[in-house]
Amino acid sequence: MLMRNSLTQTWLINRLENVGVHTDKTELSSALAGRRKGAKVEKVIKESLKILQDYEEKMGVVS
Repeated sequence: MLMRNSLTQTWLINRLENVGVHTDKTELSSALAGRRKGAKVEKVIKESLKILQDYEEKMGVVS
């Protein structure tokens, strides 16, 4: 979804910060690549999907 919308991981990290999920580039990259597991990673992925789905709805993106 990031690439489809030409969004960066930095953009997503900032949006995650806005909803109280604190992460960094290394942690996010590892989570997205499946190299990291655990409750925090699950929360990062869950919130990321919410953020990206909301973005696509507002931008009128058809998947």
